[in-house]
Order: sequence, then C-alpha cells, then structure tokens
Amino acid sequence: MLNRTKYFRKLFFSACLILGLAFAAVPASAQFIGINADVAIAYSAAPGSVSGGAIGITHPVPFFPNLGASTVSFEEELKKTSSASASSTLSLITKTRIDTINFFYNIPFPVVSISLGIGAGTMKTNTAVSETSGSSTNSDNSELSTPVSEAFIHIGLPFWSTIEFHLGYHAMSVTKIDLTSKSGITVSDYGLVKKNYTGGMTTIGVQVAF
Repeated sequence: MLNRTKYFRKLFFSACLILGLAFAAVPASAQFIGINADVAIAYSAAPGSVSGGAIGITHPVPFFPNLGASTVSFEEELKKTSSASASSTLSLITKTRIDTINFFYNIPFPVVSISLGIGAGTMKTNTAVSETSGSSTNSDNSELSTPVSEAFIHIGLPFWSTIEFHLGYHAMSVTKIDLTSKSGITVSDYGLVKKNYTGGMTTIGVQVAF
C-alpha cells in the first residue's frame, strides 16, 4: 500500500508540472456548462472501504475557475494492551470525515480531457475511547477538527461532446493528530502515536455537458 501511494503521488506531481506548463501555453476554451459526479473507490490512509466522492460545475467563462467539492468518510478500529498491565486494554473506534471545497481548470488536450484543481477544507474525527482494566471499563469520546489542503487531477475520455467518463486522484494533506487528546482517559501506557491521515482519494465519475 505504501509503495502504491508513493507511486500515485509521483504520478500526480509529475502530471501537475507537465500540464501546468501546457496550460500556460494554451488558452482556456471551455464551451459548455457541465456537471461532474464522482464516487470514491479508495483512500490510501483508510484501513478499508470508504464512502464519498466529488462534485463539480464547469462553466464557459474564460480564466474564471470552476467550482467543486470533495468528501470522503471511513471508520477504523484499534486495540492496544497496556505496557504496565497485561489485563488493561484500550479500544479506539474512529469515524473520520474529510470535506473540501476546490477550484479547478479544464486543460484542452487532444483525445482526452484533463482537469487540475486545488482546494481546502476540514477533517473531523470522532473517536470512541474505551479502557478495560479487569472487570471495570471507562469510556469517553474525543472529537477533533483540523484543516486540510487538497490538490487533484482528473483524466477523462469524452464522447459526443456531451458526456465524459473520467478517473480522479485527490491528494489530501493533513497534520498528524492525537486521536485521544480530547478524551479524559489516560493513555500514556499504551504507546500510541499521532495519526497521519494524509493520503490520496481515487475516484471514478462522469461529466454531463449542457
């Protein structure tokens, strides 16, 4: 998974550099109003399945950016045993949601269509913290919010100038967070580290032009 994430990041940034130079030399030529709808199929920092996707509106006004939004949600569970006592265990069940608003440009290319965009938003986590020691259990919640920055690329194949099918990759950058920092339960004996949710969301979708 780590190697695949590094590959996607290298591919994304290489494409941004090449297409950015191409865009500087080609005038904007959007000629329609289009609606994009994408479904998230994976997020590299998620342990399993995800839900969410992206939407966007494309307009024909030259040089004015198009508007879009992205979201991805997933859940994960972590269990740890205390270094001080083998009878003490900690359970974390975390629900994570990332929401962004983005701006993007469509780059004119032969055969395929390419969109490049940047955005910003918020990641929210809700962690149910539960510590079991012998026959007793203590539970609490930890809710956190942190800023997110986004950069993405969509590569599509248009048909009949009215419909397009495309693949997308949304690179999300988030600072590492301590999931239990808002919990009243002491977790110093469990060797927890800050969680890193920086990753990439892969999407598939369609654009319909009017």
